[in-house]
Amino acid sequence: MFSQGINSFAQEQNPFELTYRKGQKETVKSISENPFEKLNPIEEKVVEKAIQKPLLTEKTSNFFLLIGLLLLQAIVLTFLRSFAFKAVGALGTENLYNFLYREMSGRGFFPYLLLYLFFFINMGILLYFSYPFISYNTKPDLKPDFYLLFLLPFVIMGVKHLLLTFIGFIFPIRKEMDRYQFLMVVTGISLGLIISPINIFFPYLNEDWKGLLIYAAFIILGLVILYHYLRGLTIGVRFIGSHPIHFLLYICTVEIAPVLIMVKLIINSL
Repeated sequence: MFSQGINSFAQEQNPFELTYRKGQKETVKSISENPFEKLNPIEEKVVEKAIQKPLLTEKTSNFFLLIGLLLLQAIVLTFLRSFAFKAVGALGTENLYNFLYREMSGRGFFPYLLLYLFFFINMGILLYFSYPFISYNTKPDLKPDFYLLFLLPFVIMGVKHLLLTFIGFIFPIRKEMDRYQFLMVVTGISLGLIISPINIFFPYLNEDWKGLLIYAAFIILGLVILYHYLRGLTIGVRFIGSHPIHFLLYICTVEIAPVLIMVKLIINSL
């Protein structure tokens, strides 16, 4: 009986048993049958996750956009300066517009096509810069899709030109459609020369000045486009009295519908 008490006391208080402090996070290996095996705690290793930084940040993207725009601006002012000044003058003067239209038919359309593409590029970049201000009240942290906004003017204006060409082949108004498309080109060239300096200085302004610059740019765009439509009426004025229904159908389909589609796409993406 006395020996049983000693054995139970020895089992309860074994001086050789390794114990650990309370609250210490340690894991113990599985106990083997070997009584001489030391129970070693396994330390938990903390693995730090590597943070991957994006290759192109917003400042880097704006820097490359600035370099590209400055390069295009230098090319335009060096090699296409005379054509650009003629296009701006043709937008304001009917006689210069008629002279430039005949000159374009004789010498070729390629220089004006390059200037027109310059307008598309600047318009796409302007949409990309202005999108955060448009979507500020709905999704202030939304990152715009650069390629979608950049290609939007190319798609809408390209479809419009194809539709005008198709109308000119179907109906006996091919000459008028060609003159109106050249008016679109002249207006686009003028807008490209206006938008390009805005895109160059925009990334380096503070937020308040950025908002004011965007609103001023769209007001100028609206006034120039309104003047463009008034000039377009002078080309198709003889069709208003003889074919009012067809003229109204053209206005709704070709002029108003693309603008509404572009506004709808922007609103849906907000």
